Amino acid sequence: MNRALFLFGLVICLSELEAQDDLLAELEGLEVARKEFVTATFKGTQVINAPSNELPGAGVLQFVFQHRFGSLSDDFFYNFLGLDNDDVRLGFDYALNDRLQIGLGRSSFEKTYDASTKFRILRQSTGPKALPLSMTVAASVFVKSLKWTDGLPHQFSDRLSYSFHLVISRKFSESFSLALTPSLVHFNLVDRNDQTNDVVALGLGGRYKLNRRISINAEYFPQLNQNSYLDQEQKRVFFNSFSLGFDIETGGHVFQLFFSNSRGVIAPQYIAQTPGSWKDGDVFFGFNISRVFTLKKPDLPAFN
Repeated sequence: MNRALFLFGLVICLSELEAQDDLLAELEGLEVARKEFVTATFKGTQVINAPSNELPGAGVLQFVFQHRFGSLSDDFFYNFLGLDNDDVRLGFDYALNDRLQIGLGRSSFEKTYDASTKFRILRQSTGPKALPLSMTVAASVFVKSLKWTDGLPHQFSDRLSYSFHLVISRKFSESFSLALTPSLVHFNLVDRNDQTNDVVALGLGGRYKLNRRISINAEYFPQLNQNSYLDQEQKRVFFNSFSLGFDIETGGHVFQLFFSNSRGVIAPQYIAQTPGSWKDGDVFFGFNISRVFTLKKPDLPAFN
């Protein structure tokens, strides 16, 4: 009887051990197949001028300084390497969580204030239920505070313009990323009667990583309905924006150095109001500098 009980107990123990081994193997399999989010599709929250799919970390405040020198064709050296004709923007972006960002900024050109938001809809991932791309929406409202000089009565709404972007991006490899950015700019008031209030553009941005710290970036924004006007019976157009430059990462800073035919820093300017072209030498050297500050350690659940 004792032998039978001993053998019965041994069989039960072996069965339990086998079940535990199966459970551990199953857990290890789940660990291997865990969902992983793709990071650093672009190094900064902007490709060059336009927004990227990236947000600061949850609870992180980002300070952005954007600077454009004068045109290379506009007596560049006489104007102290373009510094006498510069255009700047100061901005702050704050990530409420890993999906939502809000921001405020002020540009020197036409003394424009802006408020913005960016929301992450989808995030590229690998593993179970993998997603092949990221999708982010960004929207901004702009208030031009420059004093009116035309002597006409104006309402506050005449100062407003808006931009909307849908950023569809994919990181194809550790080195190469692309973003397709359908965009809309709306002006409540335009300068001439023959100008359109709405300009639609299809932006394309790319990043190629040269090493751990440096990447080359390019950005092109063709207008689908070209913004134009008549000047003394001659049709003039605003050109498509094209920019080319480098991203340089140094710890908590990201430096973006580039050349662009767009002097304007904000979307209504670089998408709809780029007056010069690369062919005519209307090229501006510029840079963006961003610095992040962690104000709150994230306590919200990760994006899923």
